[in-house]
Amino acid sequence: LTTLLAHLETLQMKQSELTPQERGEYLDVATRQSQRIGLLVEQLLEAAKLEAGQVTVNVEPFPIGELLQDVVQKFALAARDCGVALDVDAMAAATMVSGDIALLERVLDNLIDNALRHTPVGGRVTVQSQPRGERVRIAVTDSGPGLTREEAERAFERFYRGDPGRSTHSGQSGLGLAIVKSILELHGSNVAVDSQPGHGASFYFELPIVTQPPRTAPT
Repeated sequence: LTTLLAHLETLQMKQSELTPQERGEYLDVATRQSQRIGLLVEQLLEAAKLEAGQVTVNVEPFPIGELLQDVVQKFALAARDCGVALDVDAMAAATMVSGDIALLERVLDNLIDNALRHTPVGGRVTVQSQPRGERVRIAVTDSGPGLTREEAERAFERFYRGDPGRSTHSGQSGLGLAIVKSILELHGSNVAVDSQPGHGASFYFELPIVTQPPRTAPT
């Protein structure tokens, strides 16, 4: 907010002294800061609703592969702009799972956004689904700098952002992973991370497989 106000005040007081290019640069910074504030407010409201139990979970069966493909496609342009390869490896693409599609999409949004922010140019982010007995494990894996043991233990705390030097993009609120944890708890699931410094990170969770009832022959 301080950065936003500073740039707007400079535009207001010195607009006659600034070149068109300088004015454009100041407006670009102000716009980015406004977007960051908007995202923070949105995440704060979402976190507050989750904490207050004001989020309704609409559980239904759906093919996990379709959701993964849709979310990866949504982030394709952002990944390209970051210089990061983003792909999906859906071994359980046709598997039906149970959950709230909209909320689980939010989980994947936050995990992929987090992975892209911590992956350097030329790196890779992979979204995977793999059957594990009666459940499917969904993982978002990046080739970033990884996490220390302390960072991994605190990754899902509200407002915890770890070492700012690990992120290739600034402006994160420290709420994304906390929201992921809260949404998955509503589904009776947990999110965890496997990581070592210098070897990337893999955030994963599991969902129950839905067994489709056999079709009965017409009588």
